[in-house]
Amino acid sequence: MLEPLHPLLRKAYDPDRFALLGKEVLNDLVIHLNEAQSRSVPQSMPWTHPEEEKKHWETRLDRPEGLAALMREVIRRSNGLQDPRYMGHQVAVPFPDGALVGMVTDMLNNGGAVYEMGPTNSAMEEVLMSRIGEMMGLAEGCGGIMCHGGTLANLVALLAARRAHGGQARDAWRDGDDGMGAVLVSDQAHYCVDRAVRIMGWGKEGVGLVATDSHHRMTREGLEESYAAMQASGRRVVAVVGSACTTSSGAFDDLNLAADFARERGLWFHVDGAHGAPAVFSARHRQAVAGMERADSIAMDFHKIMGVPALCTGLFYARQEDSFLPFTQAAEYLWSDAEDPEWWNFGKRTFECTKRMLSTRVAAVLEEYGPEIWGVLVDRLFGLGAELADLVESRRANGWELAMRPEANIVCFRLLPEALGSLKAENDFTLRLRQKHLEAGAHYVVQTRFGGVVWLRCTLMNPLTGAADLNAMLDAFEGLAAGLANQG
Repeated sequence: MLEPLHPLLRKAYDPDRFALLGKEVLNDLVIHLNEAQSRSVPQSMPWTHPEEEKKHWETRLDRPEGLAALMREVIRRSNGLQDPRYMGHQVAVPFPDGALVGMVTDMLNNGGAVYEMGPTNSAMEEVLMSRIGEMMGLAEGCGGIMCHGGTLANLVALLAARRAHGGQARDAWRDGDDGMGAVLVSDQAHYCVDRAVRIMGWGKEGVGLVATDSHHRMTREGLEESYAAMQASGRRVVAVVGSACTTSSGAFDDLNLAADFARERGLWFHVDGAHGAPAVFSARHRQAVAGMERADSIAMDFHKIMGVPALCTGLFYARQEDSFLPFTQAAEYLWSDAEDPEWWNFGKRTFECTKRMLSTRVAAVLEEYGPEIWGVLVDRLFGLGAELADLVESRRANGWELAMRPEANIVCFRLLPEALGSLKAENDFTLRLRQKHLEAGAHYVVQTRFGGVVWLRCTLMNPLTGAADLNAMLDAFEGLAAGLANQG
């Protein structure tokens, strides 16, 4: 005989308790949002050393105080992306109502492998991917999938490229791979392309790094040289990957140049547009991604400069049927025919089986604001990048140096208040300065390195950031730099 429902299970599923908890947590989030936007509490980066943070949670998790109390503490101790002084990584400052979408989809918890698991989400995803693809300039008949992150999207796109242009490796999914494939990509590209090539079994030598110019863009000469080197080593180049834009500096490859080269050689052309592809929605900035519409596939993160909570990435294909290239998987408990191109069973096209209701997040933005908000957001964030560059240049006399004029909302710069005698000394100073700034916690700025030089790096992700915030960040660095210089 079935036992009575355990009191803990009754508590866990109690609607009235959920309502009370929901009100309490939502109120805490509203307080967090107000404090962040008013800058009344320094919470951009509540820095603690990793070992200190671990020690805190070792103690705290031994004394449970209830869900609302735990969430309140998580909010207090986490990075405050809603704070306009957060200028760190390429993660969206999500539209606050996205939290409401997450609450609904987390409650429903419909999967995404087969239609029966999540009919609404599956149908919505199929419609959105073709519609947004056409908004981006792809021709009718485009389509794609949503997945968790640009790294995964780039890997799946290259699996499609191997199937389409892999020569002897076209049937690698069935027969295995001889490990002699290759991909051409900028020497400034995101590391995930290198990682994808290695996951595919082509190793380090399967990554054909293409030389870039002074603006960190692939050159025609670099493409030619890398392609020739791959051929000379017996490698089969299957794809060219264009960056829109590079992670370190925010530089956009000349996508028309890359598309021309790919077409001339019969190669797959993929655009890693995880960060910068949304420029296509801006009349002011869409020229940066001219040529993207000629790609065979495009990765674009909705969770970067499109206001959607992470992780949510679109992998677009110029031809919807190409989305079936990467995988052919028998799974009798999910579908009866592995070869049948059923759009409604996304497990046939995705690396993932279970995935979150990603399409609902994107649909909510379009429902509430329309696609215009993406262009408005791009204009604001790219404009903030230009503003910060202007401010840095206006302070040259104080020792500021701009790495390059930004093409997006990524700005690289450094502060050297005096001659330090060597590049190593300069780099060491920049690293120390950044660490001091991190520990201060008022602003959050990261670092990068290219050309052997360590740079401070801002990614302006919050549209509520203003010139006063940028100047305050620069002032803070100058004060810390003066202190470090006095220490010697």
